[in-house]
Amino acid sequence: MNTKAFANLKGSGGNIWEVFEVLDDARRAIFRNTVFGYFIDVPRLQGDALLFHKMFLHQIRPDPVLSPDGIKRLYFQVGNTKMVYGPEEFCLITGFNFGEYPKNIGRKGSEKLISSKKRCLLSERLFPDHTNSSVKIGDLKSLILNQTFLALDDLDAVRVCLIYILCEGFLGKEVNDRVPQDWFYLAENLDLWNSFAWGSYLWDFTYVDLEDTWNKIHHYLSLPERGQTLKYSVSGFTAPIRIWIYEMIPAVRACGFALRKNKDLPRMKR
Repeated sequence: MNTKAFANLKGSGGNIWEVFEVLDDARRAIFRNTVFGYFIDVPRLQGDALLFHKMFLHQIRPDPVLSPDGIKRLYFQVGNTKMVYGPEEFCLITGFNFGEYPKNIGRKGSEKLISSKKRCLLSERLFPDHTNSSVKIGDLKSLILNQTFLALDDLDAVRVCLIYILCEGFLGKEVNDRVPQDWFYLAENLDLWNSFAWGSYLWDFTYVDLEDTWNKIHHYLSLPERGQTLKYSVSGFTAPIRIWIYEMIPAVRACGFALRKNKDLPRMKR
């Protein structure tokens, strides 16, 4: 099946390295001790949108027989080989914690689930001219790339980087999207941030768009006339599934597109 397509992988993580470039040694040391810290050592991620699209042309729709435990997974078949991509694979690749988390956290209009405080002190320190609900993703990026970033307390500088990497790098949010207050409350306490079930949260968030990719592709294929190139966007953290594709299809590695340099875990570091 050969379908021309342009896939916009919003949460590909490819632009988070601009954050690392502005961190001095002291701030890098603090960042390395966070749950996202190992990304400093991960090679810069590429888009690989075509590879992503080609894989989803081989997706098998989920079937109750295939998912007896009810866990959300994606199923593919390439030739005679059937493959499964689910939370287990996501965990091995990212190394993020899995567990329970407040299901409304990070959603628009959500309550302040992390703290009962009426004021968000971190948000007020970083953006004194904004109301608690008016900080946008673009504001985070502008602060990080501005000279005023150098004057921030080192811990606050790392906190704003963590929130930006989460929102823009992993969730694929746009610059005009608002930053949920939940993330400011969570980042205020780095112990809470580091122990949060990021694996479960990012898997659940990403799965929704990954699962819907099949609908977008097959709606296009069902059209009687397909003159225009298929275009679609995918939010969420898509870098892990692209790494999984490299590992599952040896032919991709044989062509030199991806080489495994070591046996590190999480597998993002390979």
